[in-house]
Amino acid sequence: MNDIPLGLTSLLVVAPTILIAIWLFYMIHIFTEKAESLLPNSSFVTGIRSTYAHAGLLGKAIRNGVVTLALMMPHTFARKGILDLTEAKNFPQGLKRILFLSWGSAFVFLIAGIVLGAYLKHMKSNGI
Repeated sequence: MNDIPLGLTSLLVVAPTILIAIWLFYMIHIFTEKAESLLPNSSFVTGIRSTYAHAGLLGKAIRNGVVTLALMMPHTFARKGILDLTEAKNFPQGLKRILFLSWGSAFVFLIAGIVLGAYLKHMKSNGI
């Protein structure tokens, strides 16, 4: 394969990944406490807040990711007794959309980067 299309493909994966990472840093910093405050009766919020409160931005990322996961699968968390289902249903749709799209796009571009890396490794091992 020609190096120019391969470089352009890499650029189309790497550039959005960097932009998404910058957006995630901003989104995590701004929306974590807001999302947690909208789930006051959910026991997992107080648990992860006390566990990761001193971990800085990485702790906020974990807390934000767990809240997003809980909103993505509310019945599973409610069945375990750690999420109040009415709070999850009354969670603002705009904030839920921001959380889902941010983490979802980061996941998609992570998978794209893994696939591209595997393809490049395959090309290198075959001497192409």
